[in-house]
Amino acid sequence: MHAADTIREGCFINNPLAVKILCKNAPKAINELVNYGVKFHREKDGKISQRFFGAATYRRACFAGDHTGKEILNALVNQIEKRKIRFKDQVYIFSLLKNQDKVNGALGLDIKNGEIIIFHSKIVILATGGFSRVFARSSSRFWENNGDGIYLAYDIKAKFIDMEMFQFHPTGMLYPKEAEGILVTEAVRGEGGILLNSKYERFMEKYDPKRLELSARDIVSRAIYEEVKIGNGTKHGGVWLDITNKPKNYIIKRLPRMYYQFKRYANIDISKEKMEVGPTAHYSMGGIYVNFKTGKINVKRLYAIGEVTGGLHGANRLGGNSLAEIIVFGRLNALNIINGIKKINFISLDDNLINNKIKNFMKKLSNNGKNPILIMKKIQDLMWKDVGVIRNGKDMKKVLKDLKKLSKIKLKTGINLKNNQNLIAALNIQNMLPCLEMIIRSALYRKESRGTHFRKDYPKSLEKWKKNIICFPNSKNIKIITKNISKIPKDIKKILNKKIKTEVHLLE
Repeated sequence: MHAADTIREGCFINNPLAVKILCKNAPKAINELVNYGVKFHREKDGKISQRFFGAATYRRACFAGDHTGKEILNALVNQIEKRKIRFKDQVYIFSLLKNQDKVNGALGLDIKNGEIIIFHSKIVILATGGFSRVFARSSSRFWENNGDGIYLAYDIKAKFIDMEMFQFHPTGMLYPKEAEGILVTEAVRGEGGILLNSKYERFMEKYDPKRLELSARDIVSRAIYEEVKIGNGTKHGGVWLDITNKPKNYIIKRLPRMYYQFKRYANIDISKEKMEVGPTAHYSMGGIYVNFKTGKINVKRLYAIGEVTGGLHGANRLGGNSLAEIIVFGRLNALNIINGIKKINFISLDDNLINNKIKNFMKKLSNNGKNPILIMKKIQDLMWKDVGVIRNGKDMKKVLKDLKKLSKIKLKTGINLKNNQNLIAALNIQNMLPCLEMIIRSALYRKESRGTHFRKDYPKSLEKWKKNIICFPNSKNIKIITKNISKIPKDIKKILNKKIKTEVHLLE
């Protein structure tokens, strides 16, 4: 059932084998996290609690209040420290290294002291996250998810899949400005929160009368977009999310982060007042084309895991599957790598390549030009406005032309390597541009609407487009082809063909 929900939510263009691997191994991943010290919320009988997320047939999402990701992160960091695993933080990787057509390291800038670091390794694993920060309003923090991993893979001619598929979470904060885009977790709706327009109408009854607020994320996002467009939006261009029907103690126990988040940023007590919310860029379904059994990609000795990859989630990610994905595939791919690493020898570094890459990096330093932070903001605004929740061909073609002009602008980075935010912004722009071109070209190529990819000029989903779009970067341009979906396993297909009767979750 988990696999069927995942494929249905992905609008039938997921990699079925990857979905089956995820769902089969998810319970094991939960138990492993428990052993690592993750404190999941539990029922009175000691069993781990599970809550509804959008488009789930049953309660499935295990959680730790509304800060599950942070709880998992803390447990994994503790394990790293316990095992005395070496790591270097505050390093911006700006290029991968190759020799004999095999990846054998990376180049990075130590942001704190301004030194260039050469990493020499047997293999490289990209686990960089996605590219939600290419949009002006995003649930990611401002320094992350700028398409770093996508650029590193693009630069050495990796393949990409489903780049047009990007998930806009229905509910992000809208004000104050410094909080814009911060995620208002789906758990609020899972715990009984309802959406109201400025007339205080429960508008989801119009868009999905059966699932209401727990409809698929793309449907809820477009519903909010439409309500605002027809004049039913709130002061800051969103809608209301109301959970005042629940007691304050319940909210603090089940949604502590949301309670304190709104208190801190907006001085709102969500047990007494409504939250003003709107869609925010949240998750990249598209990414590097990967073998999910091994983590390998089409470039030798380069692996990819997590949101930087594409193909698992199809046209829309089922809520809860991102955290499951990183644990399941992180573990399985790591085991595969461990089994083969001793048979692999180090390949010597190519000194000429390294010198050329460092020389090109230093050429970015300049005391003349435009402010890269402002150029980056302009790019994000363009993407949000015309390649966001609702798209059309004419606007996207214009964005492509505008991006080409922006890519030619000389950037004023300064000449200091140490703690240089302008240089970081210039590197982010470098990362964003090929990523954005693949997103837009794939979105133009897919002449239909499917899942999160909604084109106003092609509003229907078409059977002939039930396939993946693959991008091949080469020296001149980006080649695009389509790929047929693999057969869905019989046991999953059987469930997909059944009509499952479920209650309206929010009335429970």
